[in-house]
Parts: sequence; structure tokens; C-alpha cells
Amino acid sequence: MKEFKTGKYKVRLRSAPASLKVALIVLILFSVAALVALQWVHSGIQAETQRKTEQAAAMEGENADLQEKIDNIGSVQSIRQIAQDELGLADPDTVLIHPE
Repeated sequence: MKEFKTGKYKVRLRSAPASLKVALIVLILFSVAALVALQWVHSGIQAETQRKTEQAAAMEGENADLQEKIDNIGSVQSIRQIAQDELGLADPDTVLIHPE
């Protein structure tokens, strides 16, 4: 046991019991394991956030394309394009020549 005086008080230091030392070591090991687990979870969350951000950017681009189609759907040019591409129709003034 060590003893020293600080001002008017005497301080006595004695060795901690073995059970306290073991408990402290277990607590430190548990804390380190918890920090490692939290780091692993944090990395997973960051990766998922990155994936979701990229997915959202792709969806915003797709939404812009769809909005443009919606805005143009009633125009004469759009109707002609749909008739030609999807229905195989042609303008009445167009002459089609089919090679045999």
C-alpha cells in the first residue's frame, strides 16, 4: 500500500482486487468489439446510402425523360411519331416503295 499526503489529506493507494482487474479487461475488450461492430455497420450504411443516391439520380433522369414525353404527347409531331414507330402507319402524303 502506498501512502502520500496532499495538503491536509492523506491518500492511501492499494492494489485493486483481481476480480476488478478482470472486469476492467472484459469491459475494455467488450468496448473494442462494440466499436468494431459499429464501424462495420457504419460502412454498410454508407455503402447502402451511396447505392440509394445513385439509384435516385438514375430515377430523376428517367422521370425527366418521362415528363418530357408527357409534355409532348398531345403534339402533332408526337402523334405522327407514335403512328409511324408503333403502328407502322405513314403520312397520307408519303409514297412507300417496297422492294421485292
